[in-house]
Amino acid sequence: MLAQLSVDVNLVTFVATVTDSNGRYVPNLGKNDFIVTEDGKEQKVAIVEQSGDPQMSIGILLDTSESMRSKISTATASVERFVRSLSSSDDMFLMTFDGKTRVEQNFTSDRNKISKALKNVKLGYGTVVYDAVEKGILKLRDGKHPRKAILLVTDGQDHGSQTSLEQAMEDVRESHVLLYCLGVSATGGNGRGGYPDPPPNSRDRGRTPTIRLPGGIQIPLPGGPILRQFPSGGGRPSGRTSPGAGQDAADMQVLNSLASASEGKAFLVTTASFNTSRSIDDVLDEISAELRSQYNIGYYPDHPLNDGKWHQVAVHTRNSTYEVRSRKEYFGGQQ
Repeated sequence: MLAQLSVDVNLVTFVATVTDSNGRYVPNLGKNDFIVTEDGKEQKVAIVEQSGDPQMSIGILLDTSESMRSKISTATASVERFVRSLSSSDDMFLMTFDGKTRVEQNFTSDRNKISKALKNVKLGYGTVVYDAVEKGILKLRDGKHPRKAILLVTDGQDHGSQTSLEQAMEDVRESHVLLYCLGVSATGGNGRGGYPDPPPNSRDRGRTPTIRLPGGIQIPLPGGPILRQFPSGGGRPSGRTSPGAGQDAADMQVLNSLASASEGKAFLVTTASFNTSRSIDDVLDEISAELRSQYNIGYYPDHPLNDGKWHQVAVHTRNSTYEVRSRKEYFGGQQ
């Protein structure tokens, strides 16, 4: 269940990533270095463990829409390199998506099987990002390790999902899965080459995406239907494109929102070797290093865990120069 936050009969546990002012991962922190509050009340930290080389179950969700044609070789080679950098005991599956989702390789720790599946992917039309997220989270329940993560690689906006953005966000929030999103560009800019996908479903035209907060409150995503490109790791938008001009660009606004719901991370990457933007290999190396540098933190709350309520969690370090990234909520219900 782990990967960002899990709840057992006694203990609330979650994963935290700690970096210094230069963005470097901070090692060797203990219980006395963290301050954890739940619903505004400080908690006594019971456990702090650095992940080191954790065993994980990982789902790889790869966009195989026609628009990926000019990028698919670079993307699959980079993903193959990434999976070989992980622990040999990790189990993982490969799911592709265009107009529908397909499990190309079921859970395995055999990297050769993943490699073979990556080499045999086929391209199609459509980009059901939200369906892939939902089905990937469901599939991860079959993983044998408690720590779970998803790597989502896509170059486009959602076209044709049965799952809504709101439902995908809710799935991520409730799943305890760490989600990393890669928005792939051939040039590093707003547009992309290759073959275009069909137009978005008519029910999505002019629709302002929203996020559902605890208690059922819905708020619009920043900027409404205007698409925004964010720098690596979030932050303020670096550019804007109108829906009409940028339908084939990865929607970094949505990818950042999905990743942030799990306190993972979203990146805009490029497959162009001449471009100054970050490459897929660089970003996947960072993700691999981050997974080995996180902390498992746990505490015992003073209320029944299965109380059917959302609880807000904040994590800080006593060193105020460090930045902590972790989940900000959990649901006290049956897991």
